[in-house]
Amino acid sequence: MADDQGEKTEQATDAKREEFRKRGQVAMTRELSTALFFLVSAGVLYASSRFVMQNIVEIFNRTMGAELVYMVREGRFIEMLVFAGYKLGLLITPLMLAALVIGVLSQVLQTGLLQNEEALQPNLNKLNPLSGLKRIFSVRGLGELLKSIMKMVAICLIVYKILKSEINLIPYLSGYDVQQIMGYLGVIVFKLFLTAGIFMLVLAAADYFFQRWRLEKEMMMTKQEVKEEHKSREGDPIIKARIRKVQREMASRKMMADVPKGDVVVTNPTHIAVVLKYSDNLPAPQLIAKGGDHVAEKIKQIARDNNIPIIENKPLARTIFKTMKIGQVIPRELFVAVAEVLSYVYRLRRKKRNAGSRVQPEQGI
Repeated sequence: MADDQGEKTEQATDAKREEFRKRGQVAMTRELSTALFFLVSAGVLYASSRFVMQNIVEIFNRTMGAELVYMVREGRFIEMLVFAGYKLGLLITPLMLAALVIGVLSQVLQTGLLQNEEALQPNLNKLNPLSGLKRIFSVRGLGELLKSIMKMVAICLIVYKILKSEINLIPYLSGYDVQQIMGYLGVIVFKLFLTAGIFMLVLAAADYFFQRWRLEKEMMMTKQEVKEEHKSREGDPIIKARIRKVQREMASRKMMADVPKGDVVVTNPTHIAVVLKYSDNLPAPQLIAKGGDHVAEKIKQIARDNNIPIIENKPLARTIFKTMKIGQVIPRELFVAVAEVLSYVYRLRRKKRNAGSRVQPEQGI
C-alpha cells in the first residue's frame, strides 16, 4: 500500500502543469527554429534570386576583376572594402533579422507567451562549475550531445549527396561567365537549404513529441500528492467548516443587532419570527432579520425589550421565511398582507400615544 502511494501513477493536475510552466519547463524543441531558418532562407533566396545575383556579381567584379587593380593603384582600397561590406550587409542583414524573428516565433508557437519567473531570480548555482559539469554529463546532457552529433552527421550527408549529384557538372563551369557560375551556385545553395530544412522539420516534430512525452512522465504525481494538492487548493474540510461556523455566528450577531431597528415582528407564532422595517427611502418594507426555533425566541425577546410589536400571522411569516433573504424588500405579491400588518401596528402606536399607555407586545391579526 505504501508503494502505491509513492509510485507516480497519476496524470499531472493543472496546478502541477502551471508550476512547471512558471519554472520554464515546457515541451519544446530547438530544432524547429533551425528548420524554419533553412526553409525561410530557401524561400527568400528563391524569391530574391535576381537581387542576390546582381549584388554578388557586383561584389565579385569590383573586388576580383580589373577594377581591383585600378582602385589599389589609386589608393582607394578602403573604398572598395566599404563597398563590399555594404553589399554583403544588404544580403546578410535580412537573414539575420529573419533568424531573430524565427527564433522568437518558433518558441511562441510551441509554448505561447511564457514568463519564466525563476529565470529572473538570481541563482548562484548557475555560476558553480561543478553544477555545470553535472548538467553536461547528465543523462539529458548526453542525450542532447548525441542528438547534436546525429544532426550534424545528417546535414553533412545531405550536403555530400547534393554535391555528389552535381560533381559531373563542375568541369563545365570553366566555360561559364561569373553570372552563370553564381546562378549555378545559387541553385545548389537553394537545394541545400530546402533539403536541410525539410529534414530538420521532420527531426523537430519527432523531438517535440519526445520532449512532450518525457515532460509528461516527469510531471506525473503520486496519489498522495494529488490528495495533498486537492486539500491545499480546496482547503482543509475542518478549517472550512470552522470558518463557515464563524461566519454564521458573525452574521447572526449582526442580524440580532438589527432587530431593534425593526418596525414589527411577524411570527408563526412559536417556530418562526421575521422582522420587517420600513422607511421613506425604501421602495417597500425590508426583511432585516429572521429565524426559527431558538433564534425566533431570541428575536421575540429582543423585540419585547425594545417595545417592538409582535404580530401573529402564520401564512405571512412562513412565506417570508421560506422565500426571502435578509436585506430583500417585500415582493409585490405580499404588499397587501404586509400593508395590513403595518397599518395595524401604526394604529396601535397612535392608540398608545393617545391613551398614554403601553402597547401590548404580542397581538394577533
